[in-house]
Amino acid sequence: MVLLAENASEGSNCTHPPAPVNISKAILLGVILGGLIIFGVLGNILVILSVACHRHLHSVTHYYIVNLAVADLLLTSTVLPFSAIFEILGYWAFGRVFCNIWAAVDVLCCTASIMGLCIISIDRYIGVSYPLRYPTIVTQRRGVRALLCVWALSLVISIGPLFGWRQPAPEDETICQINEEPGYVLFSALGSFYVPLAIILVMYCRVYVVAKRESRGLKSGLKTDKSDSEQVTLRIHRKNVPAGGGGVNSAKNKTHFSVRLLKFSREKKAAKTLGIVVGCFVLCWLPFFLVMPIGSFFPDFKPSETVFKIVFWLGYLNSCINPIIYPCSSQEFKKAFQNVLRIQCLRRRQSQHALGYTLHPPSQALEGQHRDMGF
Repeated sequence: MVLLAENASEGSNCTHPPAPVNISKAILLGVILGGLIIFGVLGNILVILSVACHRHLHSVTHYYIVNLAVADLLLTSTVLPFSAIFEILGYWAFGRVFCNIWAAVDVLCCTASIMGLCIISIDRYIGVSYPLRYPTIVTQRRGVRALLCVWALSLVISIGPLFGWRQPAPEDETICQINEEPGYVLFSALGSFYVPLAIILVMYCRVYVVAKRESRGLKSGLKTDKSDSEQVTLRIHRKNVPAGGGGVNSAKNKTHFSVRLLKFSREKKAAKTLGIVVGCFVLCWLPFFLVMPIGSFFPDFKPSETVFKIVFWLGYLNSCINPIIYPCSSQEFKKAFQNVLRIQCLRRRQSQHALGYTLHPPSQALEGQHRDMGF
């Protein structure tokens, strides 16, 4: 996502002297954009430290969250400061070579962030749909491979313009243009957004359907659990029953396991959380990936410069609010945040069995029966 310098002409053959900077506008933009950048940097650092400092968060699922935070941290710390300076000055002040590198890193980080959300949605789907088999499906080795694929694909999408897949650059080095070459625009829009978006929507729709089904099962006292070879219906025991032998104890343990495992599948909670996740993602990114292809393929319908700037910064905003959308919807992460910041929790009722284990893989979700699962 690279902005166009204001009042720039594509046919410029020389470097024009930059227009005077409006001091009041520069101060206002500096405060707003600087605050956004600082918030994004600190928020994503907090997510990384929270996982690193708490052993019970060392799981594949949480590593996906850390990967998302790393991508967002790289974006907010290496790309957004130059974007803010560009916005404040109204022209690019760092030369043509750095413009190209900056643009590539921009696309790399944004794509990795979006694909990180995609990986998390797949992880959610596996955890809800195949809870008993989750630990054998989502192993550390497969998790690492998935993350490597995310960054490899992001790199492939981002480096095209560095090897000439772009429109000719203007001679004026104060102009840092968005790459509007139609072929690359289509390729990057599909790879960076529309394909991941389709996967995210499908995965979260499936999560909602499964959660709704399991919620009905919990209410009726029945739980149906799928496996490769058979479908087993388990009776949920809400009260203590006498032990009648090894088989009864085994069935009871399995039932107890399943109940705890799928506690997070309550319909209202799932609908609310998924609505926030998908809604914020689409709100932040869809405008940009609509405006960009329109401006490339239909120049006559190209939106104004102001509209471009708004949709660009909306996309950036997603990387700044991800630390709120994902980790902060979990009571467990809130507790971890407090520990990192050395903040004492003042709520007297907060205890181990009341903590949210939203982001735990199912194999780790059995330590408390009444945990409030966010996803």
